[in-house]
Amino acid sequence: MENLTELVDTPELINMLEGDSCTLPINFVEFNAVQWARILESLPSDSRLKLWSHINESLHGSILAEVHEDVLQQFLTALPNVAIEQTICTSTQTEAVEILEALPKKAARKIIKKLSPETQFQMKVAFSYTEDQVGRYANQQVYTIEESEFVDDVIAEIKEGENKLESSNLIVLSKDLQFLGEISINELLNAENRNKIKDLIQPVGTTINDVTSLLDASNLVKESQRNYLPVVQSDGRFIGVFSVQDALEVFQEFYEAQVAHMGNVSDEDLFSPVIVSSRRRALWLGINLLTALLASYVIGVFDEVLVEVVALAVLMPIVASMGGITGSQSLTLTIRGLATGQIGRGNLSVLRNKEFLVALLNSTLWAVLVAFICFYWFDNATLAMIIAFSIVVNMLVASLCGVYIPIILEKLNIDPAIAGSVILTTVTDVVGFFVFLGGASIIFLN
Repeated sequence: MENLTELVDTPELINMLEGDSCTLPINFVEFNAVQWARILESLPSDSRLKLWSHINESLHGSILAEVHEDVLQQFLTALPNVAIEQTICTSTQTEAVEILEALPKKAARKIIKKLSPETQFQMKVAFSYTEDQVGRYANQQVYTIEESEFVDDVIAEIKEGENKLESSNLIVLSKDLQFLGEISINELLNAENRNKIKDLIQPVGTTINDVTSLLDASNLVKESQRNYLPVVQSDGRFIGVFSVQDALEVFQEFYEAQVAHMGNVSDEDLFSPVIVSSRRRALWLGINLLTALLASYVIGVFDEVLVEVVALAVLMPIVASMGGITGSQSLTLTIRGLATGQIGRGNLSVLRNKEFLVALLNSTLWAVLVAFICFYWFDNATLAMIIAFSIVVNMLVASLCGVYIPIILEKLNIDPAIAGSVILTTVTDVVGFFVFLGGASIIFLN
């Protein structure tokens, strides 16, 4: 499939939208919701709103659910309430949830009251969960059958009904909506007409608890190698299904977030207003400044030894850098382990011990090398021993911090990908400078 940059000439499209009358090229009609979302995100704010009126209304809900948060907020602010209501009414349950949760609560409640009773009930169930729980996004619009039904009645219902089957398997529930298992279409068609469904039920090995996190639920679907998994409450009551497509979207959003957080810009819109972007980035720049001031303060405490031994100023960055790299390696592994569900109470100590031993081996190796360089450079064996000791200590501390910082932040409901690197840098700088300069002060000033 061709890249959108090859299909769409963005400058030409912007010029086209600025004209009095705009007729889009014929190939635009073939774009799906995902492609439209990417096109809209590649345009400046004014052009997005002009293009919106030219897009097929049947795609509006899917597009709004697909675009990034900043772009979605822009459309919800600019579009009239009637248009938003109409879009939600024609959207799928998952799309409606995505749009409604981006609206102010009061506005969302008003729109929900105008939906059909069935859709209102689905929204009530969805919003009884938090944003990170799979129950909110489980698809409730799935065709189910009761265990007490007869085979011929179910077949007739499928043929006559408007229900769209999304799988070759049918979900079987009890009268009180308990999930019992499933039955394949082939088995249904080959069964005796007066057989009861309960006699044909096949158990499903894995289900997802409704309060499971989205990332954990996505990993369960991936590991099951099935098209979907049922989402059930702790008492077995059926909520809906969570599909491979849902899991892929969660993985994509997660890894996009990790890349964005590397630069502390979150999922910021490329063309968001200057003031908005400045305000968001200013927060993290301010946090980084505070941590840098803390490190500078530690250096200032040992100003006397720095004046006496100028070589310390030359060697300080080495100690901090070696600790920073070691910590970031452990931090990255731990965040990835948390994301994929590979880290738990049972194996956290194993990971900690492994990272500590890796840091011990590497720190010893590189500390010896740096000590030799230092001795050759400054002809000072004492200074070489101090820097070697400082590197070992800082790298060991950094490895432990790289493991424990993400764990602690996650328990505090803070994204480790955003705050982890800032805290880690502070720790490695402060510890590195304190050990290096403190050791030098004890030896050279006494």
